[in-house]
Amino acid sequence: TRALKSATFQNISGEMGRNVEPILNNADLAALMVKGNIDPSSLSAEEALRYSSLLTASFRRLEAVFVQHQLGSIDSELKEGFELSLMAILQTRFAKQWWKTAKVVFYGPFTRHIDKRLAAGEIPRDHPSIMLAGTRDDSL
Repeated sequence: TRALKSATFQNISGEMGRNVEPILNNADLAALMVKGNIDPSSLSAEEALRYSSLLTASFRRLEAVFVQHQLGSIDSELKEGFELSLMAILQTRFAKQWWKTAKVVFYGPFTRHIDKRLAAGEIPRDHPSIMLAGTRDDSL
């Protein structure tokens, strides 16, 4: 059990780390994310698709963390760290809009869990990426 949990953590940690690779490797993707978080309507259809695809991939990884926690493969503290880091992105203008329509493609218990946390205001608003890019939506 201990070896399985360790391997699961290593795998999930690597997968969650892959969330930032496209942004690190593509300056234009970082620029379009900042642009979309300032004004989502300013994105072209192609730009919105790229951003949406990045969010979908990232939240699929978070969905896997959620399921692994349900299965007992990772403990609550580990899940919480992964979850809060990525869910902070839902404080940006584009991601808020994206989640409203995209959540239907995810595992029901996962989306209900995310929505419950969002409704309770449990999501951090000060994720370093959001603060540095100046893209947090302060209208809430």
